[in-house]
Amino acid sequence: MKKRRNYTDLGKFKMPAKLVKKVERMTAESDAEIEAARVTFRWGKDQLETVKRAANIMGVPYQTMIKLVVYQQALSILKDATAVKKTGKAA
Repeated sequence: MKKRRNYTDLGKFKMPAKLVKKVERMTAESDAEIEAARVTFRWGKDQLETVKRAANIMGVPYQTMIKLVVYQQALSILKDATAVKKTGKAA
């Protein structure tokens, strides 16, 4: 899948010092968040190929597919666990 990036070259310009500091701070915060959120795990080749095929059908990168499915499943588990906690009965 080709990523769409439509950047306009603004040419050379000088940002005010206050804005430079703000951009540097925001970039550092973003980098820290990305580092804190990195997840690594090992899978078998067949498992990964299955996910890649499914992602291709959906038209998304396989990494996006993994994040989406894991997140949706986690929300479902939390919803079910909350319901059991409130009612004492499985959904």
